Amino acid sequence: MTNRTDELRQRLKTPRAAAVAGILFSSLTIGTQLLIRSSIPASPSASAREVLSHSSALLLALNLVPFAGISFLWFIGVFRDHLGEYEDRLFATVFFGSGLLYVAIA
Repeated sequence: MTNRTDELRQRLKTPRAAAVAGILFSSLTIGTQLLIRSSIPASPSASAREVLSHSSALLLALNLVPFAGISFLWFIGVFRDHLGEYEDRLFATVFFGSGLLYVAIA
């Protein structure tokens, strides 16, 4: 009976972990994009001093990017764990490879 209860508890934790990872990834990605967008001037003829005046915001945005990537990989891992034995090996390889490629590009 306790084995069944532990299995049920684990099944309930997996979707929550995926939801937390997805929300964390979205929040960090949107936050970094907004910080970068607000820090870099719109006109290409702006001086370097104007860009350097926002260097702390740019530094914060660039320091948050790895955490967004880690939360995205965590989301992929939890999602693949949730699919379990229903997942095709080709689909699993393509899904994981595309996730790694996305993190490498971002």
